[in-house]
Amino acid sequence: MIDHDNKVELINKREVTKSNNRSLIINAGIKVFMEKGVSEATVRDIIRFTGLASGTFYNYFSSKEEVLVAIVDDFALGIGQILRINKDKPKDFEEYLLIRITIFLNYVISRPELYLIMTNNQNIINNFSIITPQVILEIDFLKEEVKKGTEKGIFPEIDFELFALVLQPVVDALAQDMMLQKRPNVKECTNRCVNFLLNGLVENK
Repeated sequence: MIDHDNKVELINKREVTKSNNRSLIINAGIKVFMEKGVSEATVRDIIRFTGLASGTFYNYFSSKEEVLVAIVDDFALGIGQILRINKDKPKDFEEYLLIRITIFLNYVISRPELYLIMTNNQNIINNFSIITPQVILEIDFLKEEVKKGTEKGIFPEIDFELFALVLQPVVDALAQDMMLQKRPNVKECTNRCVNFLLNGLVENK
């Protein structure tokens, strides 16, 4: 008979195994998508990189597309965690954008895999705009931040619903451009992005 402590230990081991297997599959997916491209990659290619049995793969994902969604979700979760612990208090909307976009682009620099996959698969993924559950949560968090800033009078009266929808493709496109540079410049990319969001196509003189 298994006592309570041993039962808890077995459950914990199973959870660790599940987490490790999922990470193995996702990391293998990153390597395969970067090497072969999303359209040419197969589930078999991903399984081969993991060293796991094919049945184990299908315990977590049913297709390579689900692996791609998980990669995007993990990226969104990672940047979301950093944004939430940031304690900077912007004095106005421009400073808010500068802080948030700088954090995002620095994360892209530290975790370039997703954007490198997207850059090489533009015919498969339109402008990086994959809407996953975690991405939706992060967009909702952004909308709530902007809404609160507007209510406090720190930010101007804007359509925060529209702003949240517009921000992602704009930042994604500039992040893609940044990653194609030999020496990615976060500050320059951030300034370009903020200027576009605040001033549209009219450049500052």
